[in-house]
Amino acid sequence: MANPKRKLSRASKGHRRAHLALDRLQLVRCAHCSTMIRPHTICANCGYYRTKQVVVASSPN
Repeated sequence: MANPKRKLSRASKGHRRAHLALDRLQLVRCAHCSTMIRPHTICANCGYYRTKQVVVASSPN
């Protein structure tokens, strides 16, 4: 089984892991009810996708 020849420094480990950071969540406003939603998804508040009602939204009673 392969084993490392020597200890990997913190800097080398950091350079390798530089692309592993989490991206910030992108949000856009719903065109119908103006709540913040993720792009290309149905709005959970009103049930609209772009300009069409896709799902009948249920009230959170």
